This record gives sequence, C-alpha cells and structure tokens, in this order.
Amino acid sequence: MQLHKFWQSTIQILLLALLPSVAALALTPDKIAERAIPAIVLIKTATSLGTGFVVSSDGLIATNLHVIGNARQAIVELADGREFKDIEVINYDTLHDLIVLRIAAKNLTPLVLGDSAKVKVGERVVAIGHPLGLGNTVSDGLVSAVRKINPQFTVLQVSAPISHGSSGGPLFNEAGEVIGISTLIVTQGQNLNFGMPVNQLKSMLRSGRGTPLAAWKPPESKSSHKAAVYELSLLEGCPAQRRAEIQAAIQDAIKVGAPLYNDGNHEACFRVYAAAALDINRKLALCPGPKRVLLDGVERADKLTTWADKAWAMRDTFDGVLDVIKRASAPNAKAHALTGNSPTYPRNIPQHAFNLLEGCSNDNMKYIGSSLVDAINVGAPLYNKGNIEACYRVYEGAILDISRNAGACAGPNKALNDGLKEAANRSSYIDKAWALRDAFDGVLELLSRYGKKQ
Repeated sequence: MQLHKFWQSTIQILLLALLPSVAALALTPDKIAERAIPAIVLIKTATSLGTGFVVSSDGLIATNLHVIGNARQAIVELADGREFKDIEVINYDTLHDLIVLRIAAKNLTPLVLGDSAKVKVGERVVAIGHPLGLGNTVSDGLVSAVRKINPQFTVLQVSAPISHGSSGGPLFNEAGEVIGISTLIVTQGQNLNFGMPVNQLKSMLRSGRGTPLAAWKPPESKSSHKAAVYELSLLEGCPAQRRAEIQAAIQDAIKVGAPLYNDGNHEACFRVYAAAALDINRKLALCPGPKRVLLDGVERADKLTTWADKAWAMRDTFDGVLDVIKRASAPNAKAHALTGNSPTYPRNIPQHAFNLLEGCSNDNMKYIGSSLVDAINVGAPLYNKGNIEACYRVYEGAILDISRNAGACAGPNKALNDGLKEAANRSSYIDKAWALRDAFDGVLELLSRYGKKQ
C-alpha cells in the first residue's frame, strides 16, 4: 500500500513538472498573439508599408527585402509607439527576399526562432502583421505545402491569409516559435500565401557595423524572366477591335520603353510600361480579362525590389497578353483552347442527395461554391500547362480553406474531405488532381441543382 502511494505521488510530481512544457507546445492563436505583439513592428517608407519583428534585444529587426526596396529613408515603429528613423542594414538575402535592420534600441524582447526544417504539411500556423498599416492582425491556417523549388530555395505555402502590409511579419507554429517570414505572391488574380523558412534568416544574424539605410545600395537582382501564358478564355468579352487596340498600345509602350531599359534607365522603362497598362485599363470599357492581368502585372511589379525587376515584370505580362491575342487570331485557335476537363480521363463524379446540405446556411453554400470555382479557374490552367502538382495543391488548399471557414456545413465538407482521402490513396499527381476535381464537380452539381430548386 505504501509502495502504491509512493508511485502515485511520484507520477503526480512528474505530471506537474511536464505540464508547462506540454502547454507550451499547443498555444492558441490569442496566446501566441499576446506574447508576440510587443515584438512586432510596423515599417514605413515613402512608397510602402510592411511588417517586421524583433530578433535580438539590441535592436535587430527582420523583414522582407522588398518592404525596404529602393528606399533611402524608413521609419520603424515599435509596438509601444516609439519611432526610429536612424536605421542600419546589417545583412540581406536577395534570393529569399530577406533583410536584417538595426535600430538604436536596447532591452527589446525578441521572438523565439524555431526550426523550419521540422515543419510538416498540415501543421497549424499563425500569421501576425500590419495589413495596410491598420495595426496587428492575427490570422491562422495550415501549412499547405513545403515547396522545394531547387536545392537552394524552399518556401512554406500556408493557408493563413497574408494581406498587403503584412509582408515581413512572422509565421508561428503552435509553440509560439517563428518558423517563417511572411511574403505575398499574387498569381492570376488570386493570392497565394508563402513564407520564407526561418532557418534562412538565422544565418543572417550577426553583430558588427552596418550600413546606414541612406547610404545602402539595393542589390541588382539576377532573377530570370519568363512571359506569362494565358488561356484563350482570357479574351472572352473582348471584341477583335479592342484586342487590336490593346496590342497596338502594348507594342507602342515596348518601342518606347525597351530602348530606355537598354540605356540603363530602368525606372523610366517601368514607368512607361506601367502607365500604358493603367491607360489601357482606364480607356477600355470591355475586355475584363486583359485589363485584370495588366493590373495584376502592375501590382506584382510594385512589390519587387529593383527597377529592372519591375520593368521585366511588366514586360513579361505584356508578352503574355500579346501571345494570347496572337494565338486567338490564328485559324486553329479553337484547337489550342485550354479547358478544365479532359475528354479521355475517366471521371467518377459522385452524385449527392439534397440532405447533404442540411445545416448549411445560404452564405456557407455560396462561399463553398465560389471557392471551388475560383480553385478550378486557377488550377485547371496549371494542369493544362503540365504543372500537375501545382493544380493538385491549389485544389487541396481550397478544401482546407473551406474546412476552416465553412466547417458548419458538414455534408459538403465531408464530401470534399472524402476526395482528399481518395487522392491520398492514388500514386500520381494526375490521379490525385482528378480525384479532387471529381469531388469538386460533385458538390458543385449539387449546389447547382439546389439553386434551381429554390
């Protein structure tokens, strides 16, 4: 009996000792925010707003390189309202879009840096940032994918929304450790959210003298450029005369801008290209597709660091629009049209009864339907261009977002997650993508029948 009490007491002591560490492994988003917000900073330049975070007690601040861009002056505003204008550049990494700054502040509380090599797909993640400078905003989601682009470049794809102004903010795991640095990539009008692994930042942290921001020369990028490829459906609602006007306006801009670029005046080239894109958008009442991608090109360019990259972002967009107009005018254009369906792939679209929608509000059904259509509009072109895994990941991310944002709609959520389970049992990404597309079409068909019934 006494031995039993001894072990009972010992186990209780061990459990009490373990409780703090167990709790630390699963913090709620509000607890993570409570601990982290004092270390989150707002970074302001003349042309941009961004987020950063404290990484050392003596004033080191981490953020995205594109937040600073070409700025010679900036303001770092701490959570307590203090502002610092004397800023040094300690280190930067153009490949990973990272920069480490230093302000003249002491006794700051830095965030704890985790190990991004241990991040796994499906883990919960919390993002904190300053969207449009409106103050700390907290969002949560999942790690959708760990994408190894090449041996030197890996990114974390997350479903947690990252808004404009939140770039450079920290991404946390459930233990409240920083596992990534938020960035924002805009693709075909849809925001895909990515974070740079924090391990890339660790090697950049060092002491010693920095370079005053006013004297710092932004690096020239060595990135490659490739024209965008658009579906012929981009030109729907755009009559031939308007297409010709767009084509002429773009070609005129290139005739003016390209010689400026070749003379080394990259900023002037970008200004010519951006003005042409905005002018097309302003003057044309029709052609929503080309207008949208031209504005997307301007938005992408605005986020880049150097004038050379900004000019090339616009040129890539221009070349993509010119290419789709040329393909549409070819005699066999219809034969080259890209669609979201395959006439040869065997389909297995589930048929659902109306009771699958029990408990679903109209708002939830509308959200699910629009989310699935948006995912197909992004994923199908990727599939048709041969990027099968990317298509599958887009579809997968849409299901995870729906589960998070419309969880009360149990029936459609189960049908979509059944698609995920089916995809997990398939070996190729082609089979996986079509498993999710079948699940999508089954739910969309049900929502369509339900709408006609009302």
